[in-house]
Amino acid sequence: MKNWLMRWQELKEKHPKGVLYLISALLPMTIMLVVWFFMGSYPFGNKSLMAVDFGQQYISFFGLLKNAILSGDLSSLTYSFTKSIGGDMIGVLGYYLMSPFNIIYIILPFKYYGLAVFLTIWLRYGAIGLSFAHLVVKRYKGAESKLWMVPLFATAYALSGMLVSYQMNVIFYDAMIMLPLVIVYLEQLLDGEAPYPYSIVLGLTLLLQFYMGYMISIFVVLYAFYYVSPRLSIEGTWKEKLKHYVRPLWKAFVYSVLGAAAASILLVPVFFNLLESKGQIGGAMTFSFAFQINPLDILSKLSIGGFDNASGWSAGPNLPNIYIGALGFIGYILFLTSTKIAKERKWAAGGVTLVFLVSFVNEFVSKIWHMGQNPAGFFFRFSWIFSFFMLILAYQVLKEKIEISRQGKLLAAAVLVLSAIYLYTKDFTYLPKTQPEVLTQFITNHFVIFVVLLIIGTVAGFYLYWDRSLKTKKEKKIVLLIAISIILVLAGLLLTGYLFSRVVLTLIIYLAVLALLRPRMNRLAVLTLSALTVFELGYNAYLSQVTLGYADVDKFVDATVSVKRVTDSVQENVDQPFYRIATTFAYSRTFPSLVGYPGLSTFSSSLERTTMDHFAYMGDQGINASTEYENGTPLTDALYGIRYYMDIKDIDQKEKDAHPERMYFNRFATRYDMHRYFTEKVYEDERYVVYKNPNSFPIAFGTNALVTNINFGNNNAVKNQDIILNSMEGVQKDQESYVEYFKPLAYGEVETENLVAEDVNKEKGTAIYKREDSSKEAIVRYRITPQTDSTYYFFVPAALNSEKEYSVLLNGKWLTHSKRNSQRQLWQFADNAAGKESVLEFRFKTDKVDLSQAGVYRAEVEQIKKVLENRKAQGLQVEKFSNTHIVGSVNITDDSIFMMTSIPYSDGWKVKVDGKYVPTSKAWKSFLSFPITPGQHKVEFVFSQKGSLTGTVITILSVIILYFVRLKYKDQEESLV
Repeated sequence: MKNWLMRWQELKEKHPKGVLYLISALLPMTIMLVVWFFMGSYPFGNKSLMAVDFGQQYISFFGLLKNAILSGDLSSLTYSFTKSIGGDMIGVLGYYLMSPFNIIYIILPFKYYGLAVFLTIWLRYGAIGLSFAHLVVKRYKGAESKLWMVPLFATAYALSGMLVSYQMNVIFYDAMIMLPLVIVYLEQLLDGEAPYPYSIVLGLTLLLQFYMGYMISIFVVLYAFYYVSPRLSIEGTWKEKLKHYVRPLWKAFVYSVLGAAAASILLVPVFFNLLESKGQIGGAMTFSFAFQINPLDILSKLSIGGFDNASGWSAGPNLPNIYIGALGFIGYILFLTSTKIAKERKWAAGGVTLVFLVSFVNEFVSKIWHMGQNPAGFFFRFSWIFSFFMLILAYQVLKEKIEISRQGKLLAAAVLVLSAIYLYTKDFTYLPKTQPEVLTQFITNHFVIFVVLLIIGTVAGFYLYWDRSLKTKKEKKIVLLIAISIILVLAGLLLTGYLFSRVVLTLIIYLAVLALLRPRMNRLAVLTLSALTVFELGYNAYLSQVTLGYADVDKFVDATVSVKRVTDSVQENVDQPFYRIATTFAYSRTFPSLVGYPGLSTFSSSLERTTMDHFAYMGDQGINASTEYENGTPLTDALYGIRYYMDIKDIDQKEKDAHPERMYFNRFATRYDMHRYFTEKVYEDERYVVYKNPNSFPIAFGTNALVTNINFGNNNAVKNQDIILNSMEGVQKDQESYVEYFKPLAYGEVETENLVAEDVNKEKGTAIYKREDSSKEAIVRYRITPQTDSTYYFFVPAALNSEKEYSVLLNGKWLTHSKRNSQRQLWQFADNAAGKESVLEFRFKTDKVDLSQAGVYRAEVEQIKKVLENRKAQGLQVEKFSNTHIVGSVNITDDSIFMMTSIPYSDGWKVKVDGKYVPTSKAWKSFLSFPITPGQHKVEFVFSQKGSLTGTVITILSVIILYFVRLKYKDQEESLV
């Protein structure tokens, strides 16, 4: 042991900075290991660290990256048919996949993805701590004095509120690693040193995570104004002062532009992709002075465990996660109040603080940080930058001699107590009023032991203080009297269940840190301060993460491996180059990207809005940056070219109990008509079965102008599909030959329970009820008896699009369906069931029930089939297919003048017919279309990224400029030697 200590001492003396960096990286990593141990997370349990979007989005895109790299088919990183029915992937690449940590997902097999998730999160915590340590060592002489502060502040940054709360958004962490490095080189630039390293690091930041990089770019502006503020104090006229102040800012602006330009090879294509996806969502930027949150409520986010996971945080807006611990926040306040800090710098820091506070409380300013839109959950995504700013200010002031007057400490204590009282007067779901019940019960059950230990500890502490303190007897007595009072209050709070409530515990730690801070701190004070900081940061991380739902490692691995085995087998034996695979189940909506097959579902911030809208127009799922093929009809099967349908087998409970490690899926869709179209079984094992549709549509087919010029109506899926089918036959809506392929049917009397009719009129289609007894569910029951063996559908009322407080049963069994829809859904409920009653039962927990315009429809199966066969005859025979290059031939034998595709429209797609480019257009505001003439034709589709050439040219020019700037500064350095 002695030898180890000697070697450690030698190492510290030889490599002081290296040791500081090592500890700064390892301390947050160690704390998180302890947190995950108590949570039972991997590697200490079967809970993965995947929660919310991590399991529903990110992991699948990491799988897509793995498949692309290992298969050598990098085209899927440009455009992919695993993204719903197809989509531009540059947004996915820039937002999710640029991190070097993703190499771990590429290297490790799917069965080890639990380990991959753990490593990519855990190592990032270390990298964030290391990065912050580099900043304070490089710029603020962190390795010269008060070395203990470096790892503490690095850990406070790595485990700050937003980082541990939004850990499921691990894709943001690379920007959090890069920010301290950006500030290092920004400060060097502003101090007159070489500017090109700043441009390079900023450009790299934007490449790694353009979304967070955009927020960092905004902060760079604020920080630059703050950093050069002391130049306003130089002697001279205001003109001279402003000249010295503005000159470095202009230089920072120029090299910021060059840095962003260096990343244009990614940023320009991403910009165009955003215009097609996020740019089409949300309202306009309208300024308002209104507060979106109560500013004082932000105090709750300075409390331990202040992460809101219980009060609808995904709907928002909630509160900014700015927790940094007591040491950091007290240091930040000292910076703003210290007389040793230049007043210009304090005013500038106050100005930056004001900008952040306005950004928190004003929706308009908040949107600026979020690229002009309110985020879909995970609000105030820029709050971590304010945490960083507070910590960097706190470090600077605490690095010097800490002088807090007695009056200052008393005032601070009073403010802290008042803040705690305020928080107790409010009802924050994440701040319980009392400590954990198990702790109170433990103290009560061991009351005698507790009192004895308290007395022994108090007496021992008082004896040591009396014996070693150099104060006068009178002063000692006063201190001991105060100490006794505090101990009695704390003991009383503990026994009554309040001491370790989150607010009181936070207050105690703040007061303790405040008391420990002094100009000269002995080793015991430093150790105590360090222990308190480590404890509160770790406990906050635990409380922030323990309430989230995490995917089981075993189930995720089983779901991925077992389904991939099925889809790989199907794809190895396909009978044509182009196909899509639909499923009745899924681990997540991005499962096609994870496993690697052309599906129809996805969930991505970069999903094209037109694709979502089209799914909704067809009576299916297209909402909240996602699509899912739940409510298929023979028409949509054909339009999307669904060649295969994968279903799960019904497994009895005994089998499930015998294999708890397996993922047994539930169906999100039930196709009662599957046997009509998917007639051939192509795969089967003990859990899955896959059917083939011999009559699926090709990727493109010839049609008339009526089809390509359809404008769909909202909440009108039945008529929309009728219009498509009629248009395919050349029939317009107002013609006598117009056919109702989905025929409306009357249904009998509606049964209700616990409801009183308010506005029920069958002729008008209104059906509005009021619940009688709010303590009981209200029930509406439809009894429908099909008269034929056709397929029957229930057209869901528009009022249920956003209604969550209801459930549905079909013939006594729960009907799986999505409750958040943008337009009316079309549910299939019967097929080949003539004379068999179907009972559709709705159960509501709301006082108002609106089922107006509910409808029942019958699909005229044979007539629909005939129309589809006519179009299929004009289909493109695909000869070569990849994500970005499709070649085929078509023989137009009717009056078709357009080729309609199931490829979502993008400017990136170019089409050649018989070797010549033809103009493309957007049909149905969604799909790629182009002109065609009768006869035999060779057709070629090629996708190239829009903006890629422009972005590449800008990047090359920027890199050349930076190269010459570097040569210039190198020459200057050599001339000075």
